Amino acid sequence: MECKNFDARKQLLQYDDVLRQQREIIYTQRDEVLESENLREIVHKMILATIQRTVYVHTPRHEDEEEWNLQGIVDYVHANLLHEGDITVADLQGKDPEEMVDAIYAKVQERYEEKEHILEPEQMREFEKVVTLRAVDSKWIDHIDAMDQLRQGIHLRAYGQIDPLREYQHEGFAMFEAMIASIEEEAAMYIMKAEIRNNLERQEVAKGQAVNPKEDGEVKKKPKVNEVTIGRNDPCFCGSGKKFKNCHGAGK
Repeated sequence: MECKNFDARKQLLQYDDVLRQQREIIYTQRDEVLESENLREIVHKMILATIQRTVYVHTPRHEDEEEWNLQGIVDYVHANLLHEGDITVADLQGKDPEEMVDAIYAKVQERYEEKEHILEPEQMREFEKVVTLRAVDSKWIDHIDAMDQLRQGIHLRAYGQIDPLREYQHEGFAMFEAMIASIEEEAAMYIMKAEIRNNLERQEVAKGQAVNPKEDGEVKKKPKVNEVTIGRNDPCFCGSGKKFKNCHGAGK
């Protein structure tokens, strides 16, 4: 009986180890964001990765070029990264996926430089940090909840002669990769689609008071873009690790 209990405890530790390893990775990256004075290079990598995923998912290698969904690429880019009309289907036709990525990224860099020219460099750097931290914290909280739900039902896989722990590790890894992609996409969207007042303050940005995504005209299949807001139970924007209501939101 004691041996059986030991095996059960050992398996629980193995389940916990999956999330612990993920926590170490995400906390290390979060610390790098907090300590960095300039996130420009990191942000540009996030934007590039977002463009690459968008292009490649709409241009499968196994499909003929005539079947590629170029309009889907244009719709996503207009809704999340650029102004409507910055990139057209005609701009992408005749290009391979890598060339499409280069064309879109070049236009994004142009718009990025325009935004930074309008703002003080210090304001742009601070805004990048706030948006990136907000994306990391919110997506990590969602991921923890999703991993908990996965763990609650994973034991049922044993009825199908499947090792639950191995399935948990495999699916947990896939979910973690999806979370990283989601962080990159959210940070890229808000940095590229938000307007920032010149009297930008970190607290205002974190609460969504200085972020107003543009909605010039209608874009087909355009998703709703919400303002950056912070809930009372969300991590505080200051990076203390406390909930907002127990830190800067106390008494509000």
